[in-house]
Amino acid sequence: MRKFNIIDPLYMSFYSKEIYQDVARNWSTRLCLLYLLSLTAICWIPGIIRLDTDVTYYIDNIVPKYVVQMPVIEISKGEASIKEPQPYLIKEPDSGETAIIIDTTGATKSLENSTAFILLTKDRLTLKKDNKERTVLEMHDLGDVTITRTMAFEWLEAYTEWFGIMVYPFAVMLSYAFRIIQILLLGVVGAVASRIFKVGLDYRLLIRIFAVAVTPLLIFDALTGFFRIDVPMPLVADLILTTGYLIFAIRSSATSAQA
Repeated sequence: MRKFNIIDPLYMSFYSKEIYQDVARNWSTRLCLLYLLSLTAICWIPGIIRLDTDVTYYIDNIVPKYVVQMPVIEISKGEASIKEPQPYLIKEPDSGETAIIIDTTGATKSLENSTAFILLTKDRLTLKKDNKERTVLEMHDLGDVTITRTMAFEWLEAYTEWFGIMVYPFAVMLSYAFRIIQILLLGVVGAVASRIFKVGLDYRLLIRIFAVAVTPLLIFDALTGFFRIDVPMPLVADLILTTGYLIFAIRSSATSAQA
């Protein structure tokens, strides 16, 4: 019979041998994976709050400076057009450098040798990042529409309202999938080490205790990310923290198995 409930590892995993012993003896693999999912969901809440705050600030304070320079863009039968002379340049508000180029005439074909990071041509929207250009939107995907500044502001407002809600479930599931793969691989390593050192821990047991042993790491990363604490060599710090608690979990469970 389980001694501890699914909430207890959130704090006991930091210091208690008993929680790992109880997980090893009495918890099912399904319950441990459910715990890991719950932990992942909880630990993403601070990150989403921080990300949503940053995105909202950018859209509310930076993006409007670009939108007010935007001409009316008409899209019909998969082709964009504007009435202003082209190429039409939208400037970076502070530096005055070109940030966005609109050229539906075909004269501007790429962002090469330009400070701009967005190019709108007759049939596509191209984004430049790290000196690499990629098409992010085809005009025919939008149908027939006239994009005005008012419409752009309405889109931005809707985006800020729904951003966190839309991103959160995808972030949780991707992170959870990564953690599942991580503990499965760690379980293989642990099972091999268990045989070599004759510890007596099988693969399923290792999966269960590893699902709990990653708790300090996830909480540590969630809090340092939310409070923007600059951790020197973060990958090394994560590795040390993970390894330390995995060893602690194995030793605690091995004591339980031998008892």
